Amino acid sequence: MKSVFKMIATIACAVALTACGAAANTEKPVVLDPNTQVKELTITDVVVGTGTAAAAGDTLSVLYTGWLYDASKPGNKGTQFDTNQAGASYDFPLGIGHVILGWDRGLVGMQVGGTRTLAIPYDLGYGKAGSPPKIPGYAGLLFEVKLIGVEKKK
Repeated sequence: MKSVFKMIATIACAVALTACGAAANTEKPVVLDPNTQVKELTITDVVVGTGTAAAAGDTLSVLYTGWLYDASKPGNKGTQFDTNQAGASYDFPLGIGHVILGWDRGLVGMQVGGTRTLAIPYDLGYGKAGSPPKIPGYAGLLFEVKLIGVEKKK
């Protein structure tokens, strides 16, 4: 009788441990290419503007081009995913979450007429999920932004 009880107890423990192990972690580990990662927000003024400076709450008008960050490419410019250089300006309020956090932080203080390059880590861009199909998860981003207008908050 003891041996039957031991066998049942052993099987019950094995089933319980197997079930716990299977449920513990079903996610695959994420392997990131270091060439696509930006360590911290980097702001570079290519051309310093002379006009009105942008502040949180102001409405900005910009022309921009965005690339996936790729340190193995010239200028760190990987695949271009968006631009409005040939069209109308993109207008948005700064600092209140209407754009990615890298823009909300990286365009403060920029002056009209200036051009700024922003290297943006994924957590200040589109995060772990990305913005499919053009921007994969965990993507570092590179933007060249020209500030063409600032409407001061009222």
